[in-house]
Amino acid sequence: MGPEDSAKCLPRGPEPSPEEHRGARALCCPVLGLDTCRAWDHVDGQILGQLRPLAEEEEEEGAGATSPRGPAFPGMGSEELRLASFYDWPLTAGVPPALLAAAGFFHTGQQDKVRCFFCYGGLQSWKRGDDPWTEHAKWFPRCQFLLRSKGRDFVHSVQEAHSQLLGSWDPWEEPEDAAPVAPEAPAPGDPELPMPGREVQSEGAQEPGGASPTQARRAWWVLEPPGARDMEEQLRQLQEERTCKVCLDHAVAIVFVPCGHLVCAECAPNLQLCPICRAPVRGRVRTFLS
Repeated sequence: MGPEDSAKCLPRGPEPSPEEHRGARALCCPVLGLDTCRAWDHVDGQILGQLRPLAEEEEEEGAGATSPRGPAFPGMGSEELRLASFYDWPLTAGVPPALLAAAGFFHTGQQDKVRCFFCYGGLQSWKRGDDPWTEHAKWFPRCQFLLRSKGRDFVHSVQEAHSQLLGSWDPWEEPEDAAPVAPEAPAPGDPELPMPGREVQSEGAQEPGGASPTQARRAWWVLEPPGARDMEEQLRQLQEERTCKVCLDHAVAIVFVPCGHLVCAECAPNLQLCPICRAPVRGRVRTFLS
């Protein structure tokens, strides 16, 4: 994880007073490190304590639990489509796109931010050696795709290891000007946490010390952003634009001269007429889309 992690706060109306905001912070700046909460440059571990670990919730659910919901982003249910979303993945990210796609993540198109297609959990600030499955289990342990793919034993082992790591962190190392705040219930009307596709949960949440600022900002998005469906449509359109119209399989890589239409490198050598406008092909130029 890098030192510069940030996210924007969802609109919450007029900025409340410190007393009013204190009740809503569980869904705002302490977890995300938001611009709106300018006074906050750290994470209050007591607020993270409002989130419960997976094992504790399983004990309460019992046999009458409701059936799991479907994926939050079904358009990225295919591993191949998720992998294709990493076409502009930064080389400095240090984690291969194939591993991220296999773990359920697709690239949002912003820096090294990714999301799970099923639970919609977001992660960023990847380092070389990070394991996407481990990070998935660490921050979003109730994701049904994760549980089906890796099993509950894997998730519990990751949570247990992460809990021990959090227990070794000293909350007194925070800056002196970071005043502690007593935990309060979320303000009325706030969405309940956790919810499928909207959860940020750490097994170390019940520890008195909470999580360090860097650890907590790793999970960079709590609530589904406005226009999430618009983003899904944009990703779908982008995928269509970059798919060869001849084979409907490979990505476009060759531009025909003079018409300027694009096809993939596999189909281009066999075409004498443009399949889109039927103009004669007088030249072929390899192109790289950015």
